[in-house]
Amino acid sequence: MERYFYFGEATVATTGTNAMYPLSSFIGMTPAGSASTTMHFKARNGAALDDTIVVTHTGHTPKAFMTEIVEYLQGNQKNPFLVINDGVSGASVTSKIVSVAVTTES
Repeated sequence: MERYFYFGEATVATTGTNAMYPLSSFIGMTPAGSASTTMHFKARNGAALDDTIVVTHTGHTPKAFMTEIVEYLQGNQKNPFLVINDGVSGASVTSKIVSVAVTTES
């Protein structure tokens, strides 16, 4: 069974900026600052550059955020749909997520 990450910006209703990636396309995470982490995925269009999701979080260092993501994945082995952040409904893997910014290669 394939599993998927879902990300939705708070303005998804007006901008359509959301993304869903199969877990198999996940490349890794890198700190983007003291309160943000970039998640990298293989580009959906096959481009050489990665698609990225910048997750802004409060009260967490990037390392602590990354640890929470890993624990979430380990605790949800049978759930095929993993909501990291849904800006419209407010559902998130952690209440410390402030926002997500989705960037896909065109």
